[in-house]
Amino acid sequence: MPKYKWLSVLLIFFIIALSLPSSFAQENEAAKPASPVFSFSLGIALGYDTLGEDDSWQKITLKPDFGVGEFGIGLEVPLRYRFAAGNFEVRSEDWIPSSENTFWDLYLPIFRYIRYGKKGDPLFIKLGSIEDMTLGNGYLLGNYANTLFLPQTRIIGLSFDLDGALFNFPLLGLETVIGNLAAFDVFGLRLYVRPLIFTEVPLLKFMSLGASFVLDREPFRYVEASWATSQGISDPASAIVTAFDFDFNLPILGDKLFSLACYGDLVLLQGGKALGGMVGLGGKIVEIITYSLQARFNGPNFIPVYFDATYDVSRAYKYPLLEKGSSPAYLGWFAHLGLDIVDIIILSINLDGPLGTVDVSNPDNFLNYPHLRGLVRLKPGLIPGLSADFIYDKTLLGKTAGFFPDLINPEGAITTLRLNYQFGPAIISLRYDIRYVPDKTGDPWVVTSGLESSVNIVF
Repeated sequence: MPKYKWLSVLLIFFIIALSLPSSFAQENEAAKPASPVFSFSLGIALGYDTLGEDDSWQKITLKPDFGVGEFGIGLEVPLRYRFAAGNFEVRSEDWIPSSENTFWDLYLPIFRYIRYGKKGDPLFIKLGSIEDMTLGNGYLLGNYANTLFLPQTRIIGLSFDLDGALFNFPLLGLETVIGNLAAFDVFGLRLYVRPLIFTEVPLLKFMSLGASFVLDREPFRYVEASWATSQGISDPASAIVTAFDFDFNLPILGDKLFSLACYGDLVLLQGGKALGGMVGLGGKIVEIITYSLQARFNGPNFIPVYFDATYDVSRAYKYPLLEKGSSPAYLGWFAHLGLDIVDIIILSINLDGPLGTVDVSNPDNFLNYPHLRGLVRLKPGLIPGLSADFIYDKTLLGKTAGFFPDLINPEGAITTLRLNYQFGPAIISLRYDIRYVPDKTGDPWVVTSGLESSVNIVF
């Protein structure tokens, strides 16, 4: 095996050498003013993926990108391989459909993304990985991501937003999300209206009212049926989650030094079987600091932000609580603090929890405990060539040894690390993920990691 790794390293340097003339050409063209209508670049990556214990693969990936104005397509064609006992082996699970992975599961992910515009534009379309999707105020679906199973599995989703401002009619708009186009399991739609946008009524002019519907057709998609039945679910295959959300947002202050808005939600899970709501205040300070505070009023068995950032790995836990739980109603809180330093260093901390113990008779109920989600993002600029993302999502704070000691307790935690270093056209990327799989036999903690060296050639 070591000699093949050396071959990979030599190939990386060979690709870099070939790309240097392209790099110098780009430097010479940098002084020329241009706004290309069409763009094309090709990334070539070499690395390895660790998909589980004793399951490591070398990998070569082609990543072509095409762009025309606001429209872009990015493809990713990976080939995982290894040499075992002198034989060349390709990972067949990546290419051959099975009962677990259909044709669409395997071949849709070749489209890394198809996008038009960016989030917040009057028209935004993205087909591919969804890292951070929120509908409305986010009390039903907030920070939803379909990337939790990378690098082993890339899930292709869809985001589509349309604001009437595109047609000089800002009265109406919509937001949509599909978590997995191949399975069509998680689907969300929000319609909103600004009823007084054409008036000059102070404060109320920019008020918005919204209504959302979110559906999960397969809440037990990522666990064995036997695990679901052990939780008291007689027919996991027919399980379904439906949810409605009614929201409002009322800007109060719009000054650049200090902005403030009042907002709120009323959420109905399973047709009103579980009911919850919140009111909050939030805004920005000197365009650098973001803040938000919420008071939450949750009925029996209600789970705030049901479709959250870790939903794909926690959905199997949430459904039994929603359908058969015995959690009483409770009051809760939420706080957010963010910092954006010249768009280079981004810090974000979200913390929520109950006021008191929610379910005294069930200490394993995660609603009893605070929940933390932290993000540290370093963009290129502070350290030449270096960018990084670190995300830590932790539930069950205070269950074992107290709030602060439990911050480093791995139970109920998902950790994601991404490091990228670019020199010229070459990029070295490291990724590392730790997550919990409830039905995994033996050690329930799954660690996936990968190291990749790539070259991006712009034509």
